[in-house]
Amino acid sequence: MIGSSTVGKASSSLPFSAATTDGNDKNKINNGNTSTTNSITTISKDDPDWKSKLNIPEKDNRARTSDVTNTSGHDFEDYCLKRELLMGIYEKGWEQPSPIQEHSIPIALTGRDLLARAKNGTGKTGAYTIPIVERIDPNKNAIQAIILVPTRELALQTSAICMELSKHIHLRVMVTTGGASLREDIARLQEVVHIVIATPGRLLDLVQKNIAKLDACRVIVLDEADKLLSQDFNHLLDDVIFHLPQDRQIMLFSATFPLTVDDFIKKHMRNPYEINLMEELTLKGIFNY
Repeated sequence: MIGSSTVGKASSSLPFSAATTDGNDKNKINNGNTSTTNSITTISKDDPDWKSKLNIPEKDNRARTSDVTNTSGHDFEDYCLKRELLMGIYEKGWEQPSPIQEHSIPIALTGRDLLARAKNGTGKTGAYTIPIVERIDPNKNAIQAIILVPTRELALQTSAICMELSKHIHLRVMVTTGGASLREDIARLQEVVHIVIATPGRLLDLVQKNIAKLDACRVIVLDEADKLLSQDFNHLLDDVIFHLPQDRQIMLFSATFPLTVDDFIKKHMRNPYEINLMEELTLKGIFNY
């Protein structure tokens, strides 16, 4: 039986703005220096006043409706996240988790498979990137997480968020999509890569060429899963998942799920926890994550 968390009315809280990506080098690996606008703060782990020393962006004072503020009152610190990750979260301007993050992060941190349904602009990207970054071992030279997306634009947006959140942990994030230079991808994968954000076809190509090794990858996310489960991508997903370890975690995030999701769940997922925040979700005021 699928576990579930269904809320009739949910909302987002604070906005996200994707970090800029150099147009001349679109498939970047994060080296810890992610943006000239986001300087990295050096703070001692034992500093009790660490939060006051962060480079917090200016507070967003736009009016917010009840649809935006209807959270359960959780704080990111409630989830026992690494100090360095909390620093990245707060320096991104995220003050409190949105409803989809409140429901998803605790489950994702346990390693359980997850099926989450919520509208775009409610914080889905943060809902899976935060637990992914928390669980990555930065000292392990291996691909430890994969995020599959249907488009290059979404891949770049997601990588920018991963880079910002992990800038104090110094994770290396790689983007690879169809149409990009295969030679450059090969060169990057000779270096340390912790998280790969990709379109399914390009990732499968790298895996089948034995360039991208997934034997240590225990987390895979399908963002905009409704598009990824379409006929254009569905057969590619089976082949990618075949190369993952048996004890992997699979998380699906989408505003809608096609009927094919049932077949995917039966074939690849184990007792997934289901979250549905779509009922009566009007989003009178949308603040993107």
